Amino acid sequence: MITRDTPVEEIVKTPGIISYFIQNGVSPITCSGTYSRTLGRLLEIKKVRDPDAFIEGLNAFLKEREKL
Repeated sequence: MITRDTPVEEIVKTPGIISYFIQNGVSPITCSGTYSRTLGRLLEIKKVRDPDAFIEGLNAFLKEREKL
């Protein structure tokens, strides 16, 4: 389960996960590579209005992918 404390570098190792970020207007990639902090910090910097909803959706996305 992904939380605010999960490192972004760890999350993006999951195949297809970057598409969830992009579809929701958050890029986990910087010009120097993967964002190197926690998901919570990334969402704060990107000014995501409802970080909890983003994380909940991310976990649901991963759960659906596991079914495939």
